[in-house]
Amino acid sequence: MNNMDRSPDSKSVSYNFFILALSILAIVNIIIILLTNDPDMDQVMVISNFTLSLILMVDFVYRLISAPDRAKYLISGLGWLDFLGSIPLFWMPIFRLFRILRILRLLRQIGATGISRDLRHHTASSVLATVSFLVLLVIQFGSYFMIGAEALSANSNISQPLDALWWSLVTITTVGYGDKYPVTDLGRVIGALVILLGVIMFSVLTSFFTSIFHARAQANTEEILAATELEIHEIHQLLKRQAITLTQLETKLARIEKQLDKDAG
Repeated sequence: MNNMDRSPDSKSVSYNFFILALSILAIVNIIIILLTNDPDMDQVMVISNFTLSLILMVDFVYRLISAPDRAKYLISGLGWLDFLGSIPLFWMPIFRLFRILRILRLLRQIGATGISRDLRHHTASSVLATVSFLVLLVIQFGSYFMIGAEALSANSNISQPLDALWWSLVTITTVGYGDKYPVTDLGRVIGALVILLGVIMFSVLTSFFTSIFHARAQANTEEILAATELEIHEIHQLLKRQAITLTQLETKLARIEKQLDKDAG
């Protein structure tokens, strides 16, 4: 759809889906904070929302810089609402509803066929966006449920929201420093799920990009071989033309020699 080329939202479908998912998650986090009475669990959501706000602020700056008409994007395109929705204050994520509605309208304009075609054309970015969102999701909710399970245990070393976030980060990336670990049964179950999801996601990501690099290397090799075959063909044709020229010269020399013999006789 040509709208993808003219609008300030003219990014790949996978990118718009990624921003859409982050915007929805930020609003869901507000609802969770309102429904949760545990200050430590609330703090995890607050920190997570701050991270989402930073990402969405980068998205706002990116759209502003890449917009064909920046003033139009800010005013008639309601870009100023994107800015307000990116401010890391408690109620500001409500403004992300406008970003959600705009992206949904854009995706509706593109249509199912256009979305499918764009996702196939940008397979690498689609996989990267999906895995990135899932990583953020697992880190957030892994930390949220872990602090809820561990904070009340007397032997716990995951007693603060930042402890839980640090544990989730090093666990899902399969680094596992071992400085923070669950001691309750529920915490260990949560830990096992985070480890399993981390291994699966990063294995999928690694395998996918390995196949991408292999395909590109194979394509480059095929291009080099095709170019080499073309050069060999051209050289063959050149040598063939040279052989014809030499034959013509030999014929002319034979005529001259025959004429010289005739004149001498």
